[in-house]
Amino acid sequence: MILVVGAGVAGLSCALAAVTRGADVVLATSGRLRDGGNTALAQGGIAAAVGPGDTAEAHLADTLSAGAGIVNTAAARVLTTEGARIVRELLDVGLPVDRASDGSVSLGLEGAHGVPRILHSGGDRTGAALHTFLADRALAEVAGGRLQLREEVAVASLIVEAGQVVGARLRPATAQSGPSALSESMAPSGPSAPFAAAAAAAPADAIEQRADAVVLATGGYAAMFPRTTNHAGARGEGILIAARAGALVADLEFVQFHPTALETGELVSEAVRGAGAVLRDAAGRRFMQGRHPLAELAPRDVVAREIHRVVRAGDAAGPGLGADALGAVFLDATPIERERGAGSLAKMFPGISAALAAHGHDWTREPIPVTPAAHYTMGGVASDTLGRSSLPGLFVAGEAASTGVHGANRLASNSLLEGLVFGERAGAAAAAFAASGHQDWGVTAAGLGVRLAAEPVRRPGDTARGEAGAAEGAAEGTADGAAAMSGVADAIAAALGIERDAAGLAAAAHVFHREASRGSNLAEFAGLVCAAARARTESRGAHQRADYPATDRDWGGRRALVLEAAREPVGVG
Repeated sequence: MILVVGAGVAGLSCALAAVTRGADVVLATSGRLRDGGNTALAQGGIAAAVGPGDTAEAHLADTLSAGAGIVNTAAARVLTTEGARIVRELLDVGLPVDRASDGSVSLGLEGAHGVPRILHSGGDRTGAALHTFLADRALAEVAGGRLQLREEVAVASLIVEAGQVVGARLRPATAQSGPSALSESMAPSGPSAPFAAAAAAAPADAIEQRADAVVLATGGYAAMFPRTTNHAGARGEGILIAARAGALVADLEFVQFHPTALETGELVSEAVRGAGAVLRDAAGRRFMQGRHPLAELAPRDVVAREIHRVVRAGDAAGPGLGADALGAVFLDATPIERERGAGSLAKMFPGISAALAAHGHDWTREPIPVTPAAHYTMGGVASDTLGRSSLPGLFVAGEAASTGVHGANRLASNSLLEGLVFGERAGAAAAAFAASGHQDWGVTAAGLGVRLAAEPVRRPGDTARGEAGAAEGAAEGTADGAAAMSGVADAIAAALGIERDAAGLAAAAHVFHREASRGSNLAEFAGLVCAAARARTESRGAHQRADYPATDRDWGGRRALVLEAAREPVGVG
């Protein structure tokens, strides 16, 4: 039996692939299957080389270029070749996509792509359409008795015996939907996030679900940031659970900030810039020209960083990306409406148009204020292209995984494709593992394409750890800075954003240690991200250090962390 945790594009693809291969599968989700999580929020589309003249090799080249030198080329080749096949198969069985008047698939252009290759559904509702399509297929398998569905449950911890994952402990969970600001503690407040609900549940609520293989498809951790485009549950819970069980985690320092979001976190898709929108500062200047050959269509890390620098340099109306700087940079989509005719924006981007109208913006007539927001995380549980982790019996897929497919910066619209491709591969591999009689399928760090950090990351809660943390803070002069960061959310925002430095990271590490020692799971996970950011003393892709502004070829590889001895449950769905 295979337990698949998470019901976004990766989890659904995984479960369907395993069922197709004859495995008994339990699909567990912290909400209702129809909720969709981050998948349903995805606006941009699905990148795939299915258009005339396009090739998987061209898509691979763009993926490598965006990834800033540390893309796992083998994984990226799997993504682009298998991705084209899977998308064609989905089109053949009725995946709804936008089409031109002649019936051909409409293909859009997004940042850092050399040709138009982005498929959309309903304009800016691609993720929701894809999730509905896959959920319908999963429910058909449930109705046929080939798939078991467990809704509103969270995974509290993995069951590890003799070095192998043999199941998970499940607890009741309360679902939450929509992007949300992050509270400082993990205790539920208002509608409860899955992590918070599970963490707060009594131990007596947990039940053991034995499995031949467990697949974590629990998403990333961009929702740990106060300003995010993500579903509120995407805070790294699955990754932390795997780390506590002893799995290697990698590339946690690489956090992609989408350049164009509203103050409230709603995304304004990159497809808008692909259609002709431009960025302007408060003086009306189009500042991306001359800063990158692709201007507004440069890779996301470049555009987000340039917005950050414009604001900080005072070229716009504010000293930073805090609330006082919102509105300092604008997205001007009026050329689209002017050149394509009245009503074009509403037709092409109905969801965005409705969100803007709700906030009082008329983007057909004037530029709209935008700001970068945490959007996607390249780090996760280190895995190979079959979804295998360093722990036998534990597989991982989607944003929870770190295969190296994105390198230091994800190419636009490769995320839904990643879920489709590596979800399917993880499901097939987990089914094969279960049928093999539990062969030792764990993968070494070398096999995962990562190098281990010099020392394990110490767990909070013991005297030695506390003394080390206090000494470190005193030595680096961080006590005042730590005191100023009154909570975990403040420390995340201040130290782990678009640009980092040693002093800020050290102060944040002090806060994360203190709050993790008091039982904050969020703080413990943030501490892992902070450790990775402190270790990488260079700037590369979505990890930028003000004190190490150059890219260092000695850092031209992926790094993994291992967490010291496991501790009992968090929760995730």
